[in-house]
Amino acid sequence: MNVIFGLVFIISSVVLLFTSPESVLTAMLSGGEKALSLTLKMVVIYAVWMGVFSLLEKSGLANKFAKTLKPVNKFLFGPLPEKANDFMSLNISANILGMSGATTPFGIKSICELEKHPNTGYAIAMFFVINATSIQIIPSSVLALRSSMGASSPADIILPTILATLLSTIIGVILVKIFIKKKV
Repeated sequence: MNVIFGLVFIISSVVLLFTSPESVLTAMLSGGEKALSLTLKMVVIYAVWMGVFSLLEKSGLANKFAKTLKPVNKFLFGPLPEKANDFMSLNISANILGMSGATTPFGIKSICELEKHPNTGYAIAMFFVINATSIQIIPSSVLALRSSMGASSPADIILPTILATLLSTIIGVILVKIFIKKKV
């Protein structure tokens, strides 16, 4: 894939050099500036949310939240180890808040916990599907992208996002329940 992107970059740079040489450097600099600006905005959003989740973990609210989600998790994943349930609850709640990149550490920790126990293939498959479809109530990453690109009303995507992610998650859960059997 890197080869393809490299070729596209080289070919487009050569074409620009011959068709509009004065715009090559300008285009590269403005693209780099936009990329850096977007990266800084996304880092700030993730830092805030990761701080919030760190506070939730340290205050014990994360454990209370995990216990609240335990019946839902048991229905979706079957019986879970306690630590895996905690990390899965944090991962799912981060996904609901639309922090796609910030969910990764919780997802990795929960899979590591699940792999320590036998017969967790079903739970891992279901967890993968739920993460891939990820219900989002507040798509904060997309809102940040839209606002950084100057969208006139970045929040227009909230309802369509809720509907699309809810539908895709429901379909994914149904398909996992049909095609993958739980081992008890």
